[in-house]
Amino acid sequence: MAEGQVPPPAALRKGAKGSTLAVIAVIFLVIGFVMGGLAGAPLFGWVKEKTSIVVGTNTPFPPMERRNTTNGNLEGIDIDLVNEIGTRNGWVIEWRDFQEWDALLAAVKFKRVDIGASSITMSGLVGAERNSSFDFSDPYYEADQAVLVKTGSTAFTCADSECTIDELANHTVATQTLTTSYYWVQGNLIDTHKTPDTMWTSFQSVNTVITELLNGQVDWVLVDKPIAQNYVAGNPNLRIAGTIETNELYGFAVADGDPLHLIAGINSALKAMRDDGTYARILSKPR
Repeated sequence: MAEGQVPPPAALRKGAKGSTLAVIAVIFLVIGFVMGGLAGAPLFGWVKEKTSIVVGTNTPFPPMERRNTTNGNLEGIDIDLVNEIGTRNGWVIEWRDFQEWDALLAAVKFKRVDIGASSITMSGLVGAERNSSFDFSDPYYEADQAVLVKTGSTAFTCADSECTIDELANHTVATQTLTTSYYWVQGNLIDTHKTPDTMWTSFQSVNTVITELLNGQVDWVLVDKPIAQNYVAGNPNLRIAGTIETNELYGFAVADGDPLHLIAGINSALKAMRDDGTYARILSKPR
């Protein structure tokens, strides 16, 4: 349009109408978000609440989590707890089984899964390190570590029910990578030079760790006590030589900052399950 020309009336009407509609649209957007927030629900369908929750675990780690060899289903204490938590929150739980422990932890950290449920220690030095990457639910299980040896082994003995560092020193040992057991051996035996690092091996799977022991490749292995008890119950060639008191607490993990705001729902369900007896029934269920 040349300078000084007056726009025709039709153009003026069109411009006014467009501006008015834009203002009205903004007003509706603001009202929509405000009212949606006040009502506690999305308005106009712009925000869809996530009800399908992806949960990662790492098998085998019985009795906490394992895959049924007959039907292929996941089962165990963690599995039952999370499924019940999902039911009480109206979540559809989708499970993903990671064969490597560090892959599971990375998946939680980088939001490839929404919840990590796999006997994840949230306390002590290990928990302090993990708290920089994760947020945790309230603790739901307390465990110590157990020293597993082959039945009849005379490589060493623990004089008391609790093994000491000196009793375990200078004996070949295997652990599962990046678990509490791994960090205990590293911190108490390797870094202190009580045991040469050439006498220590670690593996991604706890089954491989147990196989190393049964094949005579190591003198002992360190695993969480409930897992050790489970293996001993199913294999007469294994026995618990003693325990190491760590009082570690398990928690369900989400990405740092709890981006989906899941922790409140998890904690509320855990409390209700303890109050109504469901938690005790799950823990006492034959495995």
